[in-house]
Amino acid sequence: MREVVIYLLEVIVCSGVLAALYSLLIERKVDFLFARMFLLLSVVLSAVIPMINIPVWEAAIVPELAQVSVGEVSAEVVAEVTSGFNYVYLLWVVYGVGVALCVGSFVLQMVNVLRIRRAGQMTRFEGIAVVRSQQNIASFSLFNTIYIGSNTADVDLPTIVAHERSHISHHHSVERVIMEFFKALLWWNPFVWIASRRLVEAHEFEADSDVIGSGCDAKQYVTTLLKHLFGYSPEIANGLHNSLTKKRLKMILKTNSGRYALLRKIAVIPVVGILFTLFSFTTKQAVAQDVPQSNVVEESVEINDYQDFYRWVLMNVQYPAVAREQGLSGSVVASLTIDIDGKVTDVKIVKSDNELFANEVRRVLAKAPDWKPFVREGKRVEVKYMLPVNFILDDAKTDGLGGVVVKSYK
Repeated sequence: MREVVIYLLEVIVCSGVLAALYSLLIERKVDFLFARMFLLLSVVLSAVIPMINIPVWEAAIVPELAQVSVGEVSAEVVAEVTSGFNYVYLLWVVYGVGVALCVGSFVLQMVNVLRIRRAGQMTRFEGIAVVRSQQNIASFSLFNTIYIGSNTADVDLPTIVAHERSHISHHHSVERVIMEFFKALLWWNPFVWIASRRLVEAHEFEADSDVIGSGCDAKQYVTTLLKHLFGYSPEIANGLHNSLTKKRLKMILKTNSGRYALLRKIAVIPVVGILFTLFSFTTKQAVAQDVPQSNVVEESVEINDYQDFYRWVLMNVQYPAVAREQGLSGSVVASLTIDIDGKVTDVKIVKSDNELFANEVRRVLAKAPDWKPFVREGKRVEVKYMLPVNFILDDAKTDGLGGVVVKSYK
């Protein structure tokens, strides 16, 4: 459960960084194709980067490990504090409901378009299929077909077709369907919905730019847009009414210089690289150096039982340098509790021959990893452990010692 929450947070952080990058460097500042591709890829990258595990950083080396001894230890169930309810299962159910709602919305929009197509009159205008609906709908296009309402005047038809032809030629509908797919999979991420809205705006900016670039008068074009503002149009479709905001009107009436466009594109690379560094690069597996091969123990990051935990303690505990120089040896017994979530809590030093050894055990247990939660009769339970740690010198015997044995060597 903890790993899932961390992943969700990392996805949202990545999405937020990329959304900010789009607003600062890309939106209305570079070519539309790059902006569209960035929006689509940003959704994918934000979900994939936290999944990737690239071992890069060297782990800390623990040279003091020289002998391993794992003895018997008893565990006592101290409390049954909660039922064995599966929160991960509940999370999947909620996720599935969200996906189903998004998919259902998409299907409903497609069904409505099919109804308009069947009830309308199919004609062709300048080689493009045009469906004239009997309803008062806002003009829109979906894939290779343009849909216009009963209130559309013939004088406005060339402008509408020019706008929708741009959507068709740039395959905007395909991109919209792809984004709808991402929205269904990542519905819980608010930045995916923001990216979807910005993709719509980029499509409309591009279509407006194409129409104005073909020689259409900007003021007349705006007038046509306002006339066809109202009426039904599915969200999945490209339409004259979509994203008719103040910044869109500014885009129509003002030419964008696009200065430093290449530098803005290049700036995306280091930002993505930083995200990979923060969320994908991890620590390599630790290997103890200058230790006999038979004594090397792999670090365990998944704790299933006390033996796994003993190995982890051994990989992290160090023989205090002062104690070694003074020829001191001794033992420490610590008590700890594994709570219902598998976290190590309530660490106490029950017995210690020397404060140097006690402090070292406290240091290690303070960063103890989570265990796999214990379940008894279908319920999660707390478990208390007693952890013996023995610090011995080179010539001392280890016979009969239980728990973790840390042996000093020169």
